[in-house]
Amino acid sequence: MKKILTILAGISLLALVSCASNKVEEEVVPEVSAAKAAAMAEEGAIDLGTYESVDSWAMTYDEDAYTLTMNGGEYFQFRLPTPLEAGQSVTVHITGTNTGTTGFRGWLVDDNQTTNADPLYLDSAFDGLPAGDFDITYTLNATNTSTYVFFKGPQWGTMIEGFTLKSLSVIYN
Repeated sequence: MKKILTILAGISLLALVSCASNKVEEEVVPEVSAAKAAAMAEEGAIDLGTYESVDSWAMTYDEDAYTLTMNGGEYFQFRLPTPLEAGQSVTVHITGTNTGTTGFRGWLVDDNQTTNADPLYLDSAFDGLPAGDFDITYTLNATNTSTYVFFKGPQWGTMIEGFTLKSLSVIYN
């Protein structure tokens, strides 16, 4: 009997240790920076951390400051929450800082990066995007189904230099 009690006590202890080692730890969720919270509070906000680019070497995403900087890359893009059909439009609002000399173009594209809207053209060399902070709102009209808002150098073959986004929002019209 004593042997059976010892075995049962051992099994009970093993069960307790096993349960304790399987304790589910609480998931630690990082705090959102004040800059990101403010930017994401805007209607139609798109998270800057969701950018896509083949030039990731030229992109710097700073989660704490909540900025996305392009230095020397050709383009970057953000997926639209809902695709646009031909004839639909969106109002794009961006804020940031321009320290470069190139500026940018912005338009709508599909999954194959086919141009689907007349571009907004802001070239730093021609008064379109002066150095310093900017707050720009513009409308893009889709000519075909569009899935991305797209940013590229201001002229064919140019790169985006010293361009930092602080917020991006897209409102469907």
